[in-house]
Amino acid sequence: MTTELVRPRVQPARGLSRSGSFWFIGGIYALFLMASTAPSPMYSIYQQRWGFTNTVLTEVFASYSVAILVALLLCGSLSDHVGRRPVLVGALVLEITAVLVLALAPGVGWLFAGRVLQGLATGAATSAISGALLDFQRPGSSQGSLVNGVAAALGMAGGSLLAGVLAQFLPGPTLTTFLLLAAGFAVAIPVVLAMPEPVARTSPLREALRPRRPVVPAGQGARFALMSTMVLASWTVGGMFMSLAPSVVKGMVHSYPSLISGLPVAVLTGLGGLTQLLLSRWAATRAVRVGAGLMIASLAGVAAAEVAGDVDVFFLAAALLGVGWGLMFMGAFRMLTGLAAPHQRAGTSAMIYIVAYLSATVPSVALGYLSTVTDLRTATLTFTAAAALFAALAALSTLRPRP
Repeated sequence: MTTELVRPRVQPARGLSRSGSFWFIGGIYALFLMASTAPSPMYSIYQQRWGFTNTVLTEVFASYSVAILVALLLCGSLSDHVGRRPVLVGALVLEITAVLVLALAPGVGWLFAGRVLQGLATGAATSAISGALLDFQRPGSSQGSLVNGVAAALGMAGGSLLAGVLAQFLPGPTLTTFLLLAAGFAVAIPVVLAMPEPVARTSPLREALRPRRPVVPAGQGARFALMSTMVLASWTVGGMFMSLAPSVVKGMVHSYPSLISGLPVAVLTGLGGLTQLLLSRWAATRAVRVGAGLMIASLAGVAAAEVAGDVDVFFLAAALLGVGWGLMFMGAFRMLTGLAAPHQRAGTSAMIYIVAYLSATVPSVALGYLSTVTDLRTATLTFTAAAALFAALAALSTLRPRP
């Protein structure tokens, strides 16, 4: 079975080509993920301005992730039924609203509201984008999975780094970045409308709009659950770096605070994206096993850097951790999406991201609470031990023979 059976005929002379749409969709995904990490280097500014604790900080991060989960649960398969373009346009409009709320936020309540709206928009877009990448990729290739991982990683790196630079060196540190992002999303809307629609509407509009659950590929439940430990390992690390790592590194370096706050996420996700790009031909199993080893070693380095207060060791370990993180998520996404039939692509991608965001959210909130009742060092050491355990479990999950 191929996806060509469900695609309407599209005149190639009108709008974007299938190839152009593929790369544009990858760029849109990077832009959504840029917006997701842009607040990370600004959290310390918000903390100083409004006086909230690390627990509240991680709750703000968690509100974004929970909203993504809600969106994935309610419309994870929606684009499989109504088409990719309508879902993407709606997500872009909602994302513009979200970043404008964040740009103008006068208090922590607005920060929560903006992150919730942003999570809903990103969650709605994520499964549609993942499905579209698989629809538009060259037949017989794995380009979709590769671009999905690379765009996400480089987008997160670019958002954190750009926001850190702008917050450090330009006036309006919590305004400029979000206004630029809003402009980027606005420009994307007419381009999405120019894309061919790869999905034919197969059900009445009322039925298509009924909320649908993300799916686990039929007959693959046990294997999907086992391989999900790979996602657990990589996104636990991602969640910690996007929430508490800026505070950890700011405790080691006292100059250029906004710029320094943006670097941990940029180093982790930037090197993760480049690793996926350079090592894309690696087998998924090999990527997971090597990634697990690198993650365990580098997490020990992060713990040592925190104990010694050595920022050089911290960033060296973060760089190595980024390589392992990139390999782990590349292998995990490829193995899990490989279980799905074409008509389950968006729904399966949604389920993968539900696992991912739960893995990022729950440990981060727990660590935020722990850092408030104890201290940031205790929370960091606890995190590194837990994440190393998850990486070891991910490597062990690859030892089960294929059916």
